[in-house]
Amino acid sequence: MRHYEMYIIKPDIAMQYAGKELLLYQLFSERKNALLNEEKGLLDKQISFITERIKDEELNRHVVNEIGAFRTYEFKNNGHRLSIKQSKSDASLFVRQDKANLYSVGSQEAETVFFEVLRKLTPSFFAIDFQSGQYGWLNPIKQRKLV
Repeated sequence: MRHYEMYIIKPDIAMQYAGKELLLYQLFSERKNALLNEEKGLLDKQISFITERIKDEELNRHVVNEIGAFRTYEFKNNGHRLSIKQSKSDASLFVRQDKANLYSVGSQEAETVFFEVLRKLTPSFFAIDFQSGQYGWLNPIKQRKLV
């Protein structure tokens, strides 16, 4: 099973960290692995400073509008589930105010549908798969060239 944690990074921070995604990954990874409450508290403050709260009702409404027509889509228990039988792909999206979690098994088709829907909502969604060490923007941030 693949698991992605996704955060909305504030636009000005996202611009500053375009091309420096490893630094964001390290911050979130340190928080995930922190053992001491004092360390967790400090990292939580840093993460809170660079992220925006997810408007869960708005995001849920957006997802329902975008993929609600799929026959194998359902929204229940505050979670979205999309199964694509032809490709044996199954993904579930759960939205909280601080982050969104995507769980996926099988091929990547169902998770890709969710990624496409989320990238339309905001340009600064940052996704992390801690198991594989992969991370990045759902919608690549363009770096400004100052000449």
